Amino acid sequence: MNPNWTVPTPPPDGDRPIRGRKVAAGLGIAAAAQVLVIIIGVVVTIAFGASDNSENALLGVYLEMLLQVVLFVACLVVGIVWIVRRDRGLGIGILIGWAVSVIVFPIAGIGVCIAIVNANTGTV
Repeated sequence: MNPNWTVPTPPPDGDRPIRGRKVAAGLGIAAAAQVLVIIIGVVVTIAFGASDNSENALLGVYLEMLLQVVLFVACLVVGIVWIVRRDRGLGIGILIGWAVSVIVFPIAGIGVCIAIVNANTGTV
């Protein structure tokens, strides 16, 4: 037997590390997207509420709800694609960020939209 022989290193297992910075970045991306969706909904509600027919202000509330559904699908697709193909930390962060931010932000955004509608029409 050759005395210089060593055990070869095992092949890489293919696992990519999950970095905390990337998860935090994903959380920030999802939270920023939630804030953007809320701003769009509130601005549309204010714009329609300021018109002569303030009943159109409800369109802002409906738009807010529609944008939340679109954001859910986008975060789900982007998060899964990033987990599978690119950076698991960023993908996981986007999914977790959406799940956490959907608890707080849309309730506040839709609440503001409904308050604007109530201020302009008296009732919803």
